[in-house]
Amino acid sequence: MSRLYETVTEKIVESLKRGVVPWRKPWKDAHALPINVASGKAYRGINVFLLGLTPYADHRWLTFKQVQERGGKVRQGEKGTLVVFWKQLEFEEIDSITGEVCKRRTPMLRYFTVFNVEQIDGIDFASPYMGEPLDESQRKDRAELLAQSMPSPPAIHGKARSAYYVPREDAVYMPAFERFASADHYYGTLFHELAHASGHESRLNRKGVTEVVRFGSNDYSREELVAELTSAFCCATVGLDNSLTEDSASYISGWLDVLGDDPKAVVVAAAQAQKAADYIRGVTYDS
Repeated sequence: MSRLYETVTEKIVESLKRGVVPWRKPWKDAHALPINVASGKAYRGINVFLLGLTPYADHRWLTFKQVQERGGKVRQGEKGTLVVFWKQLEFEEIDSITGEVCKRRTPMLRYFTVFNVEQIDGIDFASPYMGEPLDESQRKDRAELLAQSMPSPPAIHGKARSAYYVPREDAVYMPAFERFASADHYYGTLFHELAHASGHESRLNRKGVTEVVRFGSNDYSREELVAELTSAFCCATVGLDNSLTEDSASYISGWLDVLGDDPKAVVVAAAQAQKAADYIRGVTYDS
């Protein structure tokens, strides 16, 4: 299983070293998340970014078995794309010291190979699944609705000099809307700060928020990675373009340090980010 974590991390690290941040995408349509054709469900977590690293415009995917079941054929020479399934398994065991029954958790990671519909022949997929393009007004309305969906949200203060979250106040500070280049920039930033707020002890109780972390430390970079990925999930959900946000060299360096130290970091961060994005949206996902 450790090799699988390493494979996933290597793909993300390789992209970052090329200066390509996998979670920065010009979504701009109503169906930006990749889906599995057979189940009709959107891929989640790290899979959104693994599939996003491919060159295909269509968002639809199938496993080799699903292609065969539908009478189709993967073109000769085509290579599949790795997707993973990650969850925490809970089990009970007897404590060797106390003799009491206690609950333990262990991570489970499985992988599948999927193919984009552009790699498949013999199946009528109808029109390309690329979603309807949204104009800025539509994206703004959808983003505002999502931001307002967060249950028990933090206080949000406008007209600040910069964007940040203060855990002890449980408050998000944002510059005025007019100071941003576009609605996409404003809401992408707001989602980033709401992601930090989701880690408050009254919500998801995430270490990077509930504990004091030093700026530039690995714990700081981990929490920033969770916030970045959360914002990306939210942007994809409402069709925002988050590709124009500048990433400083220090941020990318911090992410590379974290990924280099812990092969599981990006998978865990993506899972935490998906949970945070679900929380902001006010939904509960049954895996």
